[in-house]
Amino acid sequence: MLDSITAQLFLAVALGLDAFSVCLGIGLQPLRLKKIFIIGLWIGTFHIFMPLLGLWVGAFLVDWAANFTELISGLLLFGLGIHMIIYTFAEDYGHQRRLIVDGTALIMLAFSVSLDSFPVGISLGMSGIATMLTLLLFGMVTTVMVWTSLIIGKKIQSNYGRSFEWLGGFILCLLGLYVIF
Repeated sequence: MLDSITAQLFLAVALGLDAFSVCLGIGLQPLRLKKIFIIGLWIGTFHIFMPLLGLWVGAFLVDWAANFTELISGLLLFGLGIHMIIYTFAEDYGHQRRLIVDGTALIMLAFSVSLDSFPVGISLGMSGIATMLTLLLFGMVTTVMVWTSLIIGKKIQSNYGRSFEWLGGFILCLLGLYVIF
């Protein structure tokens, strides 16, 4: 039983690493703690529902779904990164615009960093692992990882100012290209 929980924990951390790295870049923007809390909850929730959706879809889509989700995830991350870079350097009457992680953007962010857990859900369904515990573990671990990365980004941003906001966009672009290729 303990080996199974340890394996599930390692899998949860592995799945949460992409959300951690993406949110580290997003955390370079000025964010309030309330926004950090909300972003973490949304991404954690998507890390529960995407593998659950994968469980429902079934084993016959494993190869197709893995390739498709990686492409879509990579394109979304790259697009989000370009958006951050452009708006970091945009001047509008002396005020810099920032990527607003609200509404649709927040859902797209949570969706894009959770897509890789969809095929994992398919394989979990075939393996017979205790799925409810695993899915809850995915969500909780990812939420904590997102909160941690956003707070680290916030600390870097508050210590060094806005000059690093473009770096978050650049990191997202690199992650998007890495996922695609």
